Amino acid sequence: MAEIRSLDELQAPDSTTLVFTPHGLGSNMPAEESAEYLQLLIADCVLDPDVAQNTRREFARLQRLFAYGVLEYDIFTVVDDRALLVMEQALRERFVQWCAGTITFEDANGNEPAAVEDVHTYDDVLAAVKRLSRRRRPASPRWQLKVDSTLIDFNGMLAGLRTWAREAGLLRGQRTRGIEHALTHLRNAVAHPVGYQRTTPVETGRTLHDLAEFINQLWGCPTPGGRLYPAPVERDIVVMAWNDEGNIHMAQADALRDDTGAEGFVYLLIRSVFRPEGRLQDAHWSAFDTRFETTQFPTHYLWGPGSRSDALAWLEEQQPTGDTVDYIDRVFLLREHDGQLYPPMRPDVAAGLLPDEQHGTWHSVRADFPEHAFAHVRELNSNPRTHARTGDCICPAHHLSSGTHEEVMRMTAAVIGTITPRRTPAVQTPDTFLWPHRF
Repeated sequence: MAEIRSLDELQAPDSTTLVFTPHGLGSNMPAEESAEYLQLLIADCVLDPDVAQNTRREFARLQRLFAYGVLEYDIFTVVDDRALLVMEQALRERFVQWCAGTITFEDANGNEPAAVEDVHTYDDVLAAVKRLSRRRRPASPRWQLKVDSTLIDFNGMLAGLRTWAREAGLLRGQRTRGIEHALTHLRNAVAHPVGYQRTTPVETGRTLHDLAEFINQLWGCPTPGGRLYPAPVERDIVVMAWNDEGNIHMAQADALRDDTGAEGFVYLLIRSVFRPEGRLQDAHWSAFDTRFETTQFPTHYLWGPGSRSDALAWLEEQQPTGDTVDYIDRVFLLREHDGQLYPPMRPDVAAGLLPDEQHGTWHSVRADFPEHAFAHVRELNSNPRTHARTGDCICPAHHLSSGTHEEVMRMTAAVIGTITPRRTPAVQTPDTFLWPHRF
């Protein structure tokens, strides 16, 4: 017979939960402080108002239950498992909204379109998939879901929903493709358990944050400072200064008005992500290069190098302003020539190269960060069997094309649109040479 506990016992704090503190594992926190800490841990998990009501209600329930982990440690595992199931619920609700009452299937040859109307719930979608499956004759092409002008395999299950969300442009980012795949495996493990496990409040808090990002992205709302689907980042006008001894500094451009400058330094003005007081910083800012993408976030060359007085004069005359830029799913061009792989370039910079700078084999790669594109092309040569030369790769990159400079520029333009050539002066900071050694 199951243990029957009194109300007082049910309301008693769980000592296992109390050892989790804002500073890590430690002595037991007071129960009231632990309850507040747990709620603060997920207080910034907020869903966009456009998210479907049922998904919002499920997520709110998970947030409420999470706080009760102060009384029963196993609640964190229950919430973590349930969160993985809510991920699929969100995909189903978003799919129903996306299809707006009608879904279209075609066979694998693109023939026999079958429009299914009166789709109001996901049960209607599953019923349509089942009906089409019964209609399929032996040895005939399988039915596929039409997403814009593309056909994808779709059986109504989680993997098909993920493929649909990607093809419909609702999910983005090359790094998160692998994370989404891992979340699918975790969800399947929850749906078909084979053992016993316990989850910590820290892990469950991360799962809820990731779930909130996932849901918001499905409804077109990226997360500022997000881990999975970050919103565009703000860039400021920034000054870089270095000397022959290898000293390099970076500051907001307004510092030029207050600083008299130091002897032997040259100055450069750029538009860059630089917020020392915030969480978001470019870890590789000192490796800036005007030709190659060597910083973590997109950095735009403005002026220089030159003296402090000339930099200040240009700043006063031009009055440049900051902007916001999306760094997810960028397209990079990489050149292989004479046994050397060069760092990634932006398409407009690659388009502005002179003829003698265009020799070799070029690759067009979609990735979130330049080092991911670089590593992908490098691995194409050392591990050609495991890295894809077309489409999604096992690494966080999507290979668009390879060929001559002219061929790759043409194929890249077909993907991203018109490319306006940009010719920039060749400027490197003292730390640029460290870029390939980050791997």
